[in-house]
Amino acid sequence: MIAMRYGSIPIARKTGVLTALIVFDIDDNTIPTQFRNGFTFWTPDEQGLNGALDRAFSHYMNNSQSWQQLVQKVMRIDLSWDSSALQYEELYEKSVARARAAATHA
Repeated sequence: MIAMRYGSIPIARKTGVLTALIVFDIDDNTIPTQFRNGFTFWTPDEQGLNGALDRAFSHYMNNSQSWQQLVQKVMRIDLSWDSSALQYEELYEKSVARARAAATHA
């Protein structure tokens, strides 16, 4: 996902944490537009990958303004360890506060 930092649009198979948390298909109407940031495919074969590539190439060729907005969007996504560490620290602090509150009321 480092490539996204430099403007590469992700193309990923719909499996695992990659597509559950990071890559949201540009054509998926169940996802709010502001979160759609790449192209995904389901089947782990040449046909699935080619379908996603065809959609990406078509989007690039036919929607240049939208493509540039997509590039800017993926470049703004913070996937750094600093961001992750901060989120873990906040979660830890909330957990400790809850545990202390529960111990006080027990």
